[in-house]
Amino acid sequence: MDHKVITLIKWLFLAIGLLLLVGAIFVDPEAKLALTIMGLIFAGIGGGIIAFGQWSAQKEADLRQNGQLVEAEFQSVEVNGSIEVNGEHPYRIVARWHDTSTHTLHLFRSANLWFDPTDYVPEWIPVYIDRSNPKRYHMETSFLPKLQ
Repeated sequence: MDHKVITLIKWLFLAIGLLLLVGAIFVDPEAKLALTIMGLIFAGIGGGIIAFGQWSAQKEADLRQNGQLVEAEFQSVEVNGSIEVNGEHPYRIVARWHDTSTHTLHLFRSANLWFDPTDYVPEWIPVYIDRSNPKRYHMETSFLPKLQ
């Protein structure tokens, strides 16, 4: 789904929710509860999507600035069957990194991608990890072409 469409939808949900909440002030007491509940639901969905996006961007920026950069070996591209939009499932890049200091093998998965990136993935992929918790990471995918 296009990034602009998602942005429009989340702000639209928030705006509708806030309008319903403001509208609840001016209606009969019988309709007040229904408008308040609907307003909270719409505003909660829009606000939640906005907050999650900001949290994700902040986490990514923090890992880029303070995380350790490792080179993970490309393993495969998988279909994320747990998500479906308009009958399509996103793809994720899977890579692994062997931490020789702890003799631990880590698997990393990219964010969801809405096209098959197989032909564009290099053998080694940069991944920023939180050294104290390697399960907190960000796989760099800026090498991929932008989907139009």
